[in-house]
Order: sequence, then structure tokens, then C-alpha cells
Amino acid sequence: MSSISGQLGVQGNRGGLDATPDLLARIKAVPGVTSATPSAEGQVMAVAGDRVRGVLLRGMNPDDFRARTPLAAAIDGPAGLRERYRGLCRSDGDKPIDWGTLKGFGDDFTVAIGRRFADLMGLKVGDRLQLVSPVSVATPLGVMPRSASTRVSAIFCAGMYDYDANFVYAPMIDVQRMLDLGNKATTIEVFLDDTASLGTARRLVTQAVGLQGWVFDWYQANAGFFSAIQAQTNVMFLVLTMIVLVAAFNIVSSLVMLVRTKTADIAILRTMGATRGAILRLFLLDGLAIGGVGIAIGVAGGLAFALNIEAIRQWLQHTFGLVLFDETLYLLAEMPSHIEWQEVAGIAGMALVFALAAALYPAARASRFDPVEGLRRE
Repeated sequence: MSSISGQLGVQGNRGGLDATPDLLARIKAVPGVTSATPSAEGQVMAVAGDRVRGVLLRGMNPDDFRARTPLAAAIDGPAGLRERYRGLCRSDGDKPIDWGTLKGFGDDFTVAIGRRFADLMGLKVGDRLQLVSPVSVATPLGVMPRSASTRVSAIFCAGMYDYDANFVYAPMIDVQRMLDLGNKATTIEVFLDDTASLGTARRLVTQAVGLQGWVFDWYQANAGFFSAIQAQTNVMFLVLTMIVLVAAFNIVSSLVMLVRTKTADIAILRTMGATRGAILRLFLLDGLAIGGVGIAIGVAGGLAFALNIEAIRQWLQHTFGLVLFDETLYLLAEMPSHIEWQEVAGIAGMALVFALAAALYPAARASRFDPVEGLRRE
């Protein structure tokens, strides 16, 4: 499992979800499902000295937590992977820190916290963290909120600000006790293989779960994030279209000036037998050549920029002290880049069509030119 959360989730009611072995077996039997892991989570208050912060406490079985690469890699992962994930949360001037270990995770009420959360609360491995739950408990002094003193056993870095700053992971049994869930879970996370259809898998998992809970996918769980990304994508498409249109107007102006300066040459070609169609094709090819060269340079430069965008961002930030990709706003520690070849081909094709359309007016004007008038002007 290489992701933090499953592609599908099974949510229980307010009283929790009874994640029985039979239910987990039915979910795992669905084609395309690789694993189904129960978890318990709830909002709690974290207190460290005079610092207080609301966090999401998530309980998992220790083996399930170790299997989540983005969570465990910075702690006990292989050397190359460990350094990569630790680098996602490293800032200029950082001192080496103790990331802890997961070997004792689950022996008692220990927690694994994100690097950003550790910085905000001033915590390090071995420190005590007080957790206060909104679930109350009756005591001789009256009704009091449940609280527990935990020990920080590890610090993780998932590369997503939301997780690194707001999530605290603890053993499943301790979180169930903290949230008064008994033996129940709040969610079953369902992981799918890369070839599985999300819609089909969701329908089959819903049938397997029945009335015991409702099934949601990762699009629904992150609807706000994807809506923002879609809005930015639409705006960028409009911006690119306007840039291409401006470039097309430049082609129109340059070809019009070319026609005016080559009046005599056009007249000589006409007197030598060149037809209007030949002149038209000549200037259309000229416009396509200008557009084609520009498109080739733009595509090559754009691909090179996209493939190295994170390195370029880091260089600009370190050189000029700029913040070009605020992780508190975009919730990611590094600027992602993924090339959609179909979109690249579509934009390049659209630009070529605009270049051809831009050449139509100057080409038509040149083809209608009177050779006698052209020679007289010369």
C-alpha cells in the first residue's frame, strides 16, 4: 500500500462500525480489492506545555501503520526512500532530528506525529503529549473529558501539510478506549489495485457492506480539493487560449507587413506566371512555418519546465527568498507535475490551427494583389 488512505472508505454510524472478520472478508473478496483495514478516529485536543492544538487522532493496528509507505518511510523506510520523505519536510537551516522508530509502536499508548505538528508544538521523540477527548467520563468529581498522557515514539513526514500538521496516529485499541468506541471502528479503508475500476469496485463493496455502513470514494472525501484544482485548470486553459490568440495576432501583423514590403516581389512572381492560388499557398505556408517553429520551441520548453518544475522552484526560493508554493495553502510539500500528452497535443494542434487562421487574411490579400499596381509602386 503506497498511499495514506484507501481509494474507498466504509463509514459507520455515530456509534461506530463493527468491523468483524466476516465483514472484512466480504470486502476483500471483491475483485480489485487488495486490502481492507479498520481505523478509529476522532477530533481531540493536544496539549504540550503551554501549547494547545486541535488534531485528528487516528487509531490503526501497528502492522497496518507500518505498511503505509508515506507514513512509515521517513521513520523506518529503506535508506533512499527514507531520505526522500524526510527531505519533503526539511527547511533551510534545519538541524538533524530524531525521527524515532516504530519498533515499540503499539506496546503502550505511544503516538506518531507529523513533522509540522512537532514543530508547531515544540515536540521531539520521547516527549509527553496530553490528549483530551470530547467524550466525557463520570468521576467522583463529576463528569470530566477523557484524557491520556502519551509518549511520542516517532515523527513522520507524508509530504502533505494537512497530514503532517493535523494528524496524530496511535494504536487502535488505545484510540477506541479514548473515544469510547468499545471494539468498533469508525472507518474501514479499502485499497484497490491499479487496474480496478473505482466505480465498479464501489458498487460491489456497497453490496458487500449492505446496511452496516455507507461507502464513499476518495473523490468525495476530498471534494473541496478537487474542485479547487478543476477551477484552476479551467482558468489556466482560458489563459493559455488568450496567449495563443495574442500570438496569432502577432502572426497577422507580421505577415501583413511582409506583404507590404514584398509588393514588387509578388508582382514579379505574378508576371512570371504564378497564380493567385500559388501566392495564397505561399503565404499560408509562411504562417504555418512561423507557427510551427513557435509551437515546437514552446512545447520543448514547456516539457522541460514541467519535468524540472520542483528543482526550478527550489532554486528560485533559495536564490530570491520567494514563496512560490505555500504548503499551508496547497497542502503539499512539493510542487507536483504530471504531463498529459493528450492535452499537450490538443493545445499544440489548437495553436497550429490559430496560426493557419491568422495567415488567411494576409495570404488572401497578397493573392488579390494587382501585379501592374505592384510594379508601378516599385
